[in-house]
Amino acid sequence: MENNTERKVLLSLKDVEVKFNVRGRILTAIRRVSLDIYENESLAIVGESGSGKSVLTKTFAGMLETNGFISNGTIIFSDDEISETSVKLTPSNRKALARFTDMLNKNSVLERGAAEFNAMEEKKREIHAAQSLSQDEEADFNARIKSLKDSAVDKNNYIQTLDSRNREDALEMDKLKKEIAKLNADAEAIENEMKALISKRKAAYSSDSARAAKDQEELKKLAALRDEKIAKQDDPKNPYGLSSAVIARNEKIAKELLLSTERYPLKDQIKFRRKLDKAFKIAMSTGEDLNDPETLNKIFDVAAFRVEYRGYDEATETLNGYAIIDCAKIKYTKDWQSIRGRRIATVFQDPMTSLNPVITIGKQIQNVILKHQQCSKEEAKRRTIDIMAKVGIPDPEKRFDDYPFEYSGGMRQRIVIAIALSCQPKILICDEPTTALDVTIQAQIIRLIKDLQNELGYTTVYITHDLGVVANVAERVAVLYAGQIVEIGTVEEVFYDPRHPYTWALLSSLPQLCEKGSDLFSIAGTPPSLYNKIKGDAFAPRNQYAMAIDLKEEPPMFKITDTHYAKTWLLDPRAPKVDTPHNIQNLHEKMLKSHVDYKA
Repeated sequence: MENNTERKVLLSLKDVEVKFNVRGRILTAIRRVSLDIYENESLAIVGESGSGKSVLTKTFAGMLETNGFISNGTIIFSDDEISETSVKLTPSNRKALARFTDMLNKNSVLERGAAEFNAMEEKKREIHAAQSLSQDEEADFNARIKSLKDSAVDKNNYIQTLDSRNREDALEMDKLKKEIAKLNADAEAIENEMKALISKRKAAYSSDSARAAKDQEELKKLAALRDEKIAKQDDPKNPYGLSSAVIARNEKIAKELLLSTERYPLKDQIKFRRKLDKAFKIAMSTGEDLNDPETLNKIFDVAAFRVEYRGYDEATETLNGYAIIDCAKIKYTKDWQSIRGRRIATVFQDPMTSLNPVITIGKQIQNVILKHQQCSKEEAKRRTIDIMAKVGIPDPEKRFDDYPFEYSGGMRQRIVIAIALSCQPKILICDEPTTALDVTIQAQIIRLIKDLQNELGYTTVYITHDLGVVANVAERVAVLYAGQIVEIGTVEEVFYDPRHPYTWALLSSLPQLCEKGSDLFSIAGTPPSLYNKIKGDAFAPRNQYAMAIDLKEEPPMFKITDTHYAKTWLLDPRAPKVDTPHNIQNLHEKMLKSHVDYKA
């Protein structure tokens, strides 16, 4: 198998955390996941239902539900086709560039007073801290209030399941209503206690007139010194008295501002430029290093992802740049439209939920091509017929006007694959693509996806709980549990040298390993609640090999080989030696034997 170090990283996830707001409570579905996905590879993401498989792929495909959000991390998508950006310097763009340059030069005078500005902000924080709660105190109060309110919500949800016409239920409802009233009253009492403590501290600060006067005097002195430094000019001959190095820096940033905002509609350009003006003013006031790319990336994040200036073509009068696309920070729909479907496409479980029943098969594929590719209607139809043929639809010209109900389940799934591949994506996500199909059709669909991958050269990401499918389609496997990758490696490493107890349990559940007359292995217990903060190893309560430390501290990701990693304390040099369970030792031979026995 080709070494991944020789392949380009298409998608790089680092410390990604995804949360959902569910009826006022926060559920953490993905917890600090880091993962590189390579060009033209096959990666399988496996785990039980609820482990976070689909959420993880929806995150980097921009398909999270409206109550979901990325709370931490970066998702860098490396694709030259959408990263390379150019802007022609038309008269209007030249005017915009001049406005950007003047805005940056005007704000740059604030950099001279950055030290005093930061000292003023620190003094203001001290004054605020003297009149308010500390972070720990506020967190403690809020945790107590939240715990009471959550209990009230849970009890109220339980009430909804009771029947008031039933005498026992009615008595239970009255009891629960009283408990809810008590919980809400206790929460309100804690809120009042918190407010009273804040009022007390404000009063104490106000009564110390000497301290208050001293603080205000110090603020005035710092403000005066800042104004004096801002007024001082580095070079009176240049605009705003700036040095030549600062002017050159600002001219480069101005070009990046134009490259980063010009592709949007005018109303959005105006909105983004106002936000960026404010962001640069704050950054210059605090003295941030605007020569640092990471600093610039963070500033641009308030509006649009940054396009790095790469040069100017005099012949075409065009600015050229390259965008670092962080999918975790995309806010604008147009940016997602350039990625979703066109560069990252998805094949879902049930083809009937993916297809419009009242639009013909051909039109559905054609519409996708017209939306994402620059071509005529006739060319889009030709490409539609071509991709229908590629996915194995017989007589595609004749079946162009068929409706989804005229197709079998397997044929409908072929059409869903055709729609996904119609824009030649870089990454194809297959979310349990064969679960809803007859067993006899599943192998055909898997073979089709593999054959098309070899022909078209895309990367495939499989989401599945079927480890039998994984063994046939994937080069690498990532095992997810409770929203974290607990083991990752090549198929051979994960199947034949697994190291995490959860992976052992998943492999032990393979039907191929079950002997006649014996029960199929099942994993004891249930996954942890993702509403609560997980302490230690999330799998520890279900892990028969768990040690004391598993219940206290989260294990790091241990390196086994250059391609194989596992997140378990069993790999710590201090841990006792634990052998792989007997039933999954020599797994390759056992699976081969079960296949022979099945055929016999």
